[in-house]
Amino acid sequence: MGAGSQPRGGPSPPAPRPIRWRIDVEYDGLAFAGWQVQPDARTVQGVLEAAVEQVFQGPARVHGAGRTDAGVSARQQVACFDHQVRRPAKAVIHGLNHHLPDDVAVLAAREVGEDFHPRHSPHRKVYRYTWLERPARPVLERGRCWHSRGPLDAEAMHQAVQALVGTHDMSSFRAAGCSATHPVRTIEEGSVRRDGDRVELRLVGTGFLRHQVRIVAGTLHDIGSGRRKPGHLESVLASRDRGLAGRTAPAEGLLLERIDYDEEP
Repeated sequence: MGAGSQPRGGPSPPAPRPIRWRIDVEYDGLAFAGWQVQPDARTVQGVLEAAVEQVFQGPARVHGAGRTDAGVSARQQVACFDHQVRRPAKAVIHGLNHHLPDDVAVLAAREVGEDFHPRHSPHRKVYRYTWLERPARPVLERGRCWHSRGPLDAEAMHQAVQALVGTHDMSSFRAAGCSATHPVRTIEEGSVRRDGDRVELRLVGTGFLRHQVRIVAGTLHDIGSGRRKPGHLESVLASRDRGLAGRTAPAEGLLLERIDYDEEP
């Protein structure tokens, strides 16, 4: 090799940093075994990852803001994934929806900073739980509500749920196997309202324990049906004893309404 000549080859250029995508997703949970990927089960995370692999010609793990249970639907779940392939946002939305089944849709997609994570970034979640109060079984709302043949006292339920507003130890409403490091959670708003034969619970909080909303709903059902007084929920909260709370309400009545972040586009 002559003087001053450069060696051939040399170090390879660094691989481009992956792009982090945020996607907002709507899904009907009735035919899913929940959010999280499971062996031999149809899950929301699973069908999203399959669609991402088709659009981006390579696999990627899709991380959600929370793991909804089997039967739970979402009007706006937030998820993210990383990939080195760049795509226009519109192409990501249309491409993913082309490869997704009819019970899942991507509503929005955008590039975000690598520090964004739907689970860890500051946010609040809005959940809604629905009862259908009438003698006849639900047909059009089958799989979308808890059917109550007897009357429910929505005002008593609304009065009771006010005890949860604020920051409290929610151990009484925590399911076995919950992986949260502590049981303290903040509820910013709680309400129960009637709309004809529909009774709806709405809870807004910065985070929720496993099955927390469903256990609250089960306890409120005892109050609404007259088996318990409105003050019972406050007593259950103070006890920190899951055994004193009501049953875990059926998953089909629960909807993840939306997730709000401190900084939105």
